[in-house]
Amino acid sequence: MTKKKKLTYLFIIIILLAVGIGLWVKHTQTRERTLTIGIYTGSSWDVPSGKPYHMIDYTIKKFKKEHPHTIIKYESGIRREDYRNWLSEKIIEEQMPDLVIVPSHDFNLLASEGAFKNVGPMMSRDKISSNEFYHSALEAGQYKKKQLALPYEANPTLMVMNKTLLSKLKLRSPNENWTPEKFYQTCHKVSHSNSGKKYYGVTSNYNWQDAQLAYGNQLFSKDDNKLQLTSSKAHDGFSLTENLTNDVALRNVTSQLFDEGKVAFMPLGLAQYRTYTSYPYYITRDNSFRWGCTKMPGIKAAKSTPMPTTLFAISSKAKNPGAAWQFMKLLCADKDVQQELMKTNMGSSVLPSVVKSKKTQNILDKELIDHRNLAVKKLDVITKNGAVTPKFKDYNDKLDELDYKIQNALKAGNLETQLFNIQSQVNQSISN
Repeated sequence: MTKKKKLTYLFIIIILLAVGIGLWVKHTQTRERTLTIGIYTGSSWDVPSGKPYHMIDYTIKKFKKEHPHTIIKYESGIRREDYRNWLSEKIIEEQMPDLVIVPSHDFNLLASEGAFKNVGPMMSRDKISSNEFYHSALEAGQYKKKQLALPYEANPTLMVMNKTLLSKLKLRSPNENWTPEKFYQTCHKVSHSNSGKKYYGVTSNYNWQDAQLAYGNQLFSKDDNKLQLTSSKAHDGFSLTENLTNDVALRNVTSQLFDEGKVAFMPLGLAQYRTYTSYPYYITRDNSFRWGCTKMPGIKAAKSTPMPTTLFAISSKAKNPGAAWQFMKLLCADKDVQQELMKTNMGSSVLPSVVKSKKTQNILDKELIDHRNLAVKKLDVITKNGAVTPKFKDYNDKLDELDYKIQNALKAGNLETQLFNIQSQVNQSISN
């Protein structure tokens, strides 16, 4: 090979290397500028949603003003019921998006498997105080004392009431400070009224778990996750459940019976309440009575409000964790974004400053048939009362097992004698 040919080949090799390095650098820079987000379509709370991607697109537009060179990608069309499988496949393929929405039901399992980054240090660095969030909403994203996710939207449970029926039976509508005893007394009076018609105190979806929360009983110990069914608080909660069950003679008191005006009380998520007490859905329901709502009953200091909370978390293997954190802050901690969520979605903001704002009151005034039933002051009280679910890997499985056993014991009429055995059986199979 001549010297000239050698130089030509060397020159070609250098050019190819330069082109290759350039493409690699460009690819790396593009990857570092790209933020991938995992979301599902529609509402987290099984209510109609006419603008399934409004909030993510709204936040992207706001984010782009400060980060114009960041490329943001998300896959559309993933249904909520398919999201868990979709995300599991992404994790297995090591292609988990940088930032993911996390339904509260899935958080414990994913957190236990190390799927999320600890965002606590980022919060401290950027001086984001825990006081900016509702406590129970923020705690929903904690696992083993680490903040692995931030709350995005909550759906606190309200106790809705048929104010017309209560008035007809000469019973007072309860306020936010009512106790489980007052709740049962009112239900009992409704069920045993001498009005000539059959009425019911509460729908059957007020269950034994609600009764346990009413008495402040923590089903699983925070120290070792062990089930606690034999304490005095647990006993009081199960007594309430049995009394309510006996009052309806084992009949399934449905939401349809409530719609027909035959039931005084019904637990209902905020998203459902906002949907079905506003136009156009309200006029399609056969309601001929005035609705009201209040906090779930509970003893003093008990966190008696079930409050599922949707979270956002950063993948532990995120390729662009910096951008993911900046975007997460906008979604979860920015007042403008959370105010837009309050307007567009039917759940609640996780920021007290947004819930209590005049803008939120204006939103509720416009959408609800009788806005006086849900002032922001009342919503704030209810959301502050949110309960926090236990944090261990197989909590949901153990709760399902426990529910099955307790429901069977209630039907058999031997719950009290079965509680110790149920407690022992469940505790034998719990993993930390």
